[in-house]
Amino acid sequence: MLSKFFSEVKNELDKISWIDKRENIKSTAGVVIVTIVLGIILLVIDLIFSKLTEFFLGGS
Repeated sequence: MLSKFFSEVKNELDKISWIDKRENIKSTAGVVIVTIVLGIILLVIDLIFSKLTEFFLGGS
């Protein structure tokens, strides 16, 4: 029973078309770059709103 299950799992995994190492590295690099760029954009927006809030509320 258990061996049949693992045999079926192996058959299903063989049907998957896995990406190669090069594609995986490119995809990962793309995600890292987009994450860094969006992080910088959010940082700038946060700083702008912080300064505006300080200015309008008279903070120090």
